[in-house]
Amino acid sequence: MNLMPKVKCSRCDRSFSGFKNKCPYCGTSRSRGGKRTNDSPDSGARRMIQILLALVLVITVISIIAIGGGDDSERLGATDTPQTQEEENGDEIGGEENGTEVATPVPTPEPIPPPSAVTGLEIQWQFQQGNINEMTLGTGDSLEVWAAVFPTDAYTPDIDWSTSDPTVANIRVEADDFRRIELMATGSGTATVTVTAGGQTAELLVRVR
Repeated sequence: MNLMPKVKCSRCDRSFSGFKNKCPYCGTSRSRGGKRTNDSPDSGARRMIQILLALVLVITVISIIAIGGGDDSERLGATDTPQTQEEENGDEIGGEENGTEVATPVPTPEPIPPPSAVTGLEIQWQFQQGNINEMTLGTGDSLEVWAAVFPTDAYTPDIDWSTSDPTVANIRVEADDFRRIELMATGSGTATVTVTAGGQTAELLVRVR
């Protein structure tokens, strides 16, 4: 099938292919009188093929445009209503479709055990020797004395010191630690120093020479 239309020579009246500029039979140039022939048996088929090719081209162009527009619509649809981080977190925390948050329960602190009670009480001092309930001092001597509470972690908000005779043994309680006192031998004789804490009592006999 020849898709190129044939032309007829105006001189020899013979048909030849439209690709040629001159008549192959007599050499006459087409520009001087060549004309298209209408009686070619293939002219109808050529027109039909041309129409079909044009339809295929139009359909192809329309399909490309439709596919490209669909991709843009999908991309726009994916970004029109993005889910915020708060909504995502709400779904995870609340466990409901509306994303309602549920407060995290605060752990209950363990109860603090009550303080230990005082079970024992002693009066101690540095370089203590012999009987722990008495000591001998010279007039004018002084030393630090303290109350030893048992158990050591016992609660002792009330510690009281006293002396039976401040002219023999005077005391001065430490301002920053009520468990400690300064014991001063002020005159010859004997006196008893007493301390109380947590319902317990301890005594120290002081002899002053």
